[in-house]
Amino acid sequence: MTSNNEIVMKIDNQFLIETNVKILKRHRRRTGKKVYIGTIPKNLARVFPKVSCYGTSGNREQDLIEKAACIISMIPWVQAFLDGNRRTSIIGAGTFLRDNGYELEIDIDDENLELRGMLSEIKKHARDLEPNIMEQLILYTSERVRSL
Repeated sequence: MTSNNEIVMKIDNQFLIETNVKILKRHRRRTGKKVYIGTIPKNLARVFPKVSCYGTSGNREQDLIEKAACIISMIPWVQAFLDGNRRTSIIGAGTFLRDNGYELEIDIDDENLELRGMLSEIKKHARDLEPNIMEQLILYTSERVRSL
């Protein structure tokens, strides 16, 4: 039996791989553009250990937002896939939040320029997720999350 305050983490590496493939095949069908399907396993392996470091305050809603923001940022930052990293990260974060009773209101087909800018900035920092950008991304995510 799980507590109402417990955070559910149903998504995993396999979920992200399957999601990435679906996104890229859909994009290829819709646009006719070439896509590059593939995973970089050592990079993908870095995602969930980092996500577990975020959202540890004990405030469930805030913790969910922080973990979702980390999912959104980690996948593009580590370049877990050959293509579609941002789209996969948004779907992964949205699924994670839905599993926990919240909805993420970011359209993957019409990504906000603000989000693109933050994710591009995060990729410039090789050593770790830049704390100031993560704070901005957490705020950005919090403004787009609502309870189901």
